[in-house]
Amino acid sequence: MKSKRKSDFWTSLLLLLVTIVFSAVAYVQWYSLSFFVGSLFFVHWLGIAATIFIAAIIPVYYVLKRKRPKNIKMLLKIHVFGNLVSFMLVSIHFAQNIGRLSGFYLRLNFGFVLFLVLSIIVATGMLERFGHNPKIARYTRPIHRYTVVIFYLIVIIHTLQA
Repeated sequence: MKSKRKSDFWTSLLLLLVTIVFSAVAYVQWYSLSFFVGSLFFVHWLGIAATIFIAAIIPVYYVLKRKRPKNIKMLLKIHVFGNLVSFMLVSIHFAQNIGRLSGFYLRLNFGFVLFLVLSIIVATGMLERFGHNPKIARYTRPIHRYTVVIFYLIVIIHTLQA
């Protein structure tokens, strides 16, 4: 049982490392995802898809973990790894926009706040899931939950702003 949790931890860290690498590559424009697909850049579609996944999976996870507690392990994997992959896509979107808008950071306004809130959600979620000290979870759990509420508010503002 502990080895499975340890492998989930290392997989999560690997996903975060891949996120950092892909974001750095997007920031320095070694590849560009800024080509149009319909009316928006492809990189925007990545951010939109990832945000929709996060916004949808959080309440689904919240409800199903109470209604179907026997499926909690599968639900937790979907919650953790799905949100980490989505965070990677949002990070690529954010890094590419920062690189593209160099010198015009003020145009990011709520996008920056949204990325910051999502980073806090990921950090507190990792501490809550893989932290070995129960006292840490006691402090991170309310931060994790309340930043999720802030996430929804800022997603609405960011969407209306764009």
